[in-house]
Amino acid sequence: MAVAEIKKITFLAHTEIREALVSALQEEGTVQIEEVNTEELKLAKRLEDVSKIDYLLHRIKHAIDYLSQWEDGGLLKKIFTGKPELSSQRKEMILRDDFLPLVERIERIDEQKNNLLSHTRFLEKEIEFLKPLDKLDLPLKKIGATERTMVLLGVMPFARFKELPARIEEEAVWYHVISQDKRRVNLFLVLLKDEEPQIDAILRELDFRPFHFTDPILSRVKDEDTAEDAFNILTQEIDQLRKDMNSLDEEARRLVPRRLRLMQVYDVLKNERNKQVSSGLMGETEKVFCIEGWICTRDIKRLEKKLKPFSEYVSANIRSPFPEENPPVILENPKAGKPFELITKLYGHPLPGTVDPTLLLAPFFFIFVGLTVSEAGYGLVVALLSFLYIKFAKPKGGTLRFLQLMVILGISTVIFGTLVGGWFGFPIRKLMILDPLQNPVSFLVLALALGFVQVWFGTLIEMISRLRGKEYLNGIFVQGGWLLLLPALVLYGTIKDPVFGLLALVGAAGIVLFAAPSKNPLVRFFGGLYSLYDITRYLADILSYSRLLALGLATSVIAMVVNTLCQTALGIPWVGWLFAGLIFIGGHLFNLGISFLGGFVHSMRLQFVEFFSKFFKSGGKPFKAFALESKYVDFI
Repeated sequence: MAVAEIKKITFLAHTEIREALVSALQEEGTVQIEEVNTEELKLAKRLEDVSKIDYLLHRIKHAIDYLSQWEDGGLLKKIFTGKPELSSQRKEMILRDDFLPLVERIERIDEQKNNLLSHTRFLEKEIEFLKPLDKLDLPLKKIGATERTMVLLGVMPFARFKELPARIEEEAVWYHVISQDKRRVNLFLVLLKDEEPQIDAILRELDFRPFHFTDPILSRVKDEDTAEDAFNILTQEIDQLRKDMNSLDEEARRLVPRRLRLMQVYDVLKNERNKQVSSGLMGETEKVFCIEGWICTRDIKRLEKKLKPFSEYVSANIRSPFPEENPPVILENPKAGKPFELITKLYGHPLPGTVDPTLLLAPFFFIFVGLTVSEAGYGLVVALLSFLYIKFAKPKGGTLRFLQLMVILGISTVIFGTLVGGWFGFPIRKLMILDPLQNPVSFLVLALALGFVQVWFGTLIEMISRLRGKEYLNGIFVQGGWLLLLPALVLYGTIKDPVFGLLALVGAAGIVLFAAPSKNPLVRFFGGLYSLYDITRYLADILSYSRLLALGLATSVIAMVVNTLCQTALGIPWVGWLFAGLIFIGGHLFNLGISFLGGFVHSMRLQFVEFFSKFFKSGGKPFKAFALESKYVDFI
């Protein structure tokens, strides 16, 4: 229940082995490297420029992503296929390979395809422009103005077109309807140049919008080609562009097997970049360099074994942190408690030397999620899917911890769902110890009792922490006073025994007399009396646990509603069974999703607000080891 012991480690070594030592530290992954105070130690700072590597990594990442769209296999294959492995021997060879021609080839394919795609979209817009004019049976290049006349092509709303004949009846203009639909009319107009101003004003009032043949269209047609001919020419050109794009796609598809090589290069280069960044945290002289960092005490022997080949050239000094130093934090829990560290980390790491709440919250979180979901069938589905993913996909790190947590919570839901809920909306009465639908008051009492126990337990942990910190008066009389007052009040209220009333007064007296440390007796008394008002906060915290009842009831009710809808659908002739199956699967999947999400979030809230507020102090910095990072491959 405590954070792991952390030591400060300092290396002094000859500059000739810098690269080898940094690589060994990275491969072992047990040291968090810190920046050396070069001014205090009078050392030179090593400057590293990683901009070129960053640019190269960006190009490789783009090439990998581009090839991924042709990767064989569906979503399930991607989910359940683990990362390819890369040996340390192969890692040394990766950077000596000439991978740039492959990256440049993929970039060329991408650039060419983008150009073709851009050109295709441009021609498609030209075709959209020509579509309304496909019935204009005139050579496009011969449509134009003469010495005395003008030619206009344009579109007008159908509603306004009805006004056109009357408006231009006395004007020197002729028009022809090329095509029309319910919304607009495409027109061909010829008018005298001398009458252009007044006719133009009339057309604008009728929302007439002219359009003109663009140079790309006119440059592609012959003297006698009509709009339909231009349409066909552009269509053929688009077809050819698409064939060219398909050829580029085929070329890219042939490169997909070489994507693994780029993935290996990316991870190796990424770690080389991290080595350079870490080297920038060192201090050095002409012949010696210095590395400082933090290491967990249990990892010291492992590191010593790894650095044994450098023992003649490296001096390592390990010491405890100074009081003014703020070491990083590593949570240290047994294997069964590791998955629950995710909950603690979502709130924050504990301060060095304080309590790690992971194991303290684990049993409560296990019970609360089971009660809030309260559907054994849902728990079985979640536990099995999570277990299968762990077994076949072999995830690592945070993903593995989360899936392990989901297996545990699935088991919890199976247990408590059987005892207070059901299996997909069908309760097994013989196994139920409490039916929240028929007896919600008993379920509410159970929820509040669990809340009381956790809040009281949190206060007990705070009392122990105070005593360890040698705050004896506060620990014994204030925290101990709450530990005595709360259960005594409950017992006095239920069985009316005056002994418990007396115990409640004793606990309240300890709070009043010692909660406000002051030499002035009046300030001490009234300050302690004000602290006693915190009993309302305790009451509010305990009442918050009533959400266990609300969420548990919601899950059971929704499951029963889904089953009722299925029974109704079965009455539909012929296809009733199909609708019933779809409703059953879809409804229960929906209920499973919102139930686990709600159960997880609200159970977590009870830990953060009602439990942690009693004793937990966060603010520690998480330990970040200098280690190999693997985005695409696993280093072995």
